[in-house]
Amino acid sequence: MQKQIFAPIGREADSFSLTLQKAQSGDNRAVLTILDFLLPDMEYLASFIKLPREESMQEMKTAMLEAIRSGDVML
Repeated sequence: MQKQIFAPIGREADSFSLTLQKAQSGDNRAVLTILDFLLPDMEYLASFIKLPREESMQEMKTAMLEAIRSGDVML
């Protein structure tokens, strides 16, 4: 039977949580880290939005920045 390893998942969640806290307190590098993390998902979602790809990506990034800055993003 294979062993399940849960420790790295916890560390990743803690890392993201810390990065989110830094971003919410004004750390621009943390904001960029979060946007880089979410980029593949945003690119996928952009294909479903009825706007040019660049415009839909910009809209999603802007909405994410606003949510982070306002504290609407929580874990």
